[in-house]
Amino acid sequence: MADASEALEAMNGGRNFMGKRKLTILCSGFGLGFYIPGLLAASDFEKRDIATEVLVFESYLEQDKMDHIVDSRKAYHNNFALANLSARMPMDIRNSIDYAQVELLLEAWKAEDRYEFISLSGHWIYILDLYREKMLPNQIHVDLLYVDSDLAPSWKSLKKFHPHYDEYYYNACLYDTDKMEIRCEIPVLHRTPLPFDSRKRRLVVHGGGWGMGTYQSTIPELAGHNYGLDIVAYDWKEAKPDPDHRYWMNDPEWCAWVKSANGLHEFPPYIEITGEDTKSYAAEVDHHWLYDIASEAMAIVAKPGAGTLIDSLASETPLILLEPFGSHELSNLELWESLGFGIRYEKWREMDFSVEVLKEMHQAIMNRPGERTNYVDHYCARVALTKG
Repeated sequence: MADASEALEAMNGGRNFMGKRKLTILCSGFGLGFYIPGLLAASDFEKRDIATEVLVFESYLEQDKMDHIVDSRKAYHNNFALANLSARMPMDIRNSIDYAQVELLLEAWKAEDRYEFISLSGHWIYILDLYREKMLPNQIHVDLLYVDSDLAPSWKSLKKFHPHYDEYYYNACLYDTDKMEIRCEIPVLHRTPLPFDSRKRRLVVHGGGWGMGTYQSTIPELAGHNYGLDIVAYDWKEAKPDPDHRYWMNDPEWCAWVKSANGLHEFPPYIEITGEDTKSYAAEVDHHWLYDIASEAMAIVAKPGAGTLIDSLASETPLILLEPFGSHELSNLELWESLGFGIRYEKWREMDFSVEVLKEMHQAIMNRPGERTNYVDHYCARVALTKG
């Protein structure tokens, strides 16, 4: 057992509990809610001089299965009912893994003495189990980081085909739905959120990383109630710029599971679509571009995905809750509603799209009870103590 000074040393740089080894953060590109939070955590670790590597599961699929993801993304964007149906169908991902490539990865990990992992997707557990077999029993430490308040499809599929998947790993939950409270937070930027009265009378409208859901149907109604809109487009033809509404999108050439020119997975570069004067921007170094826009808005109008909850909490921006994707997002919706951090779109409409309601929710987030435990702090202290 490590003593208190060792734990403190881990909190202030991590050199003691990890030495020169890398912490490996395992993400997924299937929805940016399992990608952006991993990059945010990696950025926070790096600020403590803890080296990290972010990997994306889809990079280790067979090529034809990888190509199919692009087709699925388009289909789910165009047909939300189909997306919700797919969320209920368990899938044995083992049939899609490129095991030759995985073997090269595991040998590289072993050669580099990789021992510490954080996984945001259930799909990675099959690969981590293979790595455990190469190492001494209980030699590796794995955090299973749940960024939703209930099991997302990758975890549900895993549980069906591998019921005791967490036997050797640590379940790290951001939320406690039994107590309806927040256990840990993933900060975006360590800065004080903008006061509500200093914000623009604007709303951010989006459909999550894959542009799914009913967000587009809200645009005409919201535009008619004196709110400026910042709308995330997922296709060029969706953007219809005008003086009151801005359109943004991730660079369509960017792909979460394709590394940037520097060999790293990074936040997406983005575009502001303003007609003839469309502007392209490089990726932000330590956070995602949409956060900056959400931080200045009065509310985010979106389905309650994992990344959207993190944005809402970190920026103290309330959510106007649209139809959820799957039972895990329904659980997210119920949690945010219970905490007073969000309101269902239909209920807000009944209140005539009140600004005062948005201010009350902002204040509820700002004054939320609890210690506001940073997940990275929690990880450093806990892993230092268990690895001593």
